[in-house]
This record gives sequence, structure tokens and C-alpha cells, in this order.
Amino acid sequence: MSDLIIAIIAALLNILLSLTVPPLLQNSTLPLAKQVKQNYECNNNIIMVSSLLTVLFVYISLKIAPFVNNNIFANLAKLTVK
Repeated sequence: MSDLIIAIIAALLNILLSLTVPPLLQNSTLPLAKQVKQNYECNNNIIMVSSLLTVLFVYISLKIAPFVNNNIFANLAKLTVK
């Protein structure tokens, strides 16, 4: 259950950053800031899809991380024992 809560918090952070960063860059003269603002204006409707994908990927990553870590460390241990 805590993995799901972490995933939801990641999605909320994604939404927050997606909505706050472009307005902060309005008066910036940096080329990168202009590109970020232009990208936001073109893809404003994708924020919800991006947040749903964030929930999905963070949740799956948190679920498979223990298995990946155990396998990697076990394999490294086998290599160092020889």
C-alpha cells in the first residue's frame, strides 16, 4: 500500500511541476526556457496522461526493485567469491 502512496505522490509532484515551471519561465530570455515554454503550450493536454504513466512506472519500479537488487547483489557476491 505504501508503494501506491509513493506513486501517487510522484504523480502529484509531476502535475505540480508541469503546471508551475512554465509560468515561471515566461519572462526568461534563455533559449532552453523558451523551448520548455513552447513545449508546454503545445502539450498542455498531456499532463494527465504523463501523471498516470508516472504512477504506473513508479509503482512497478517499487514492486520489482527488491527482486532486482537481490539478484544483482547475489551475482556480484558469486563473482567475488571465486
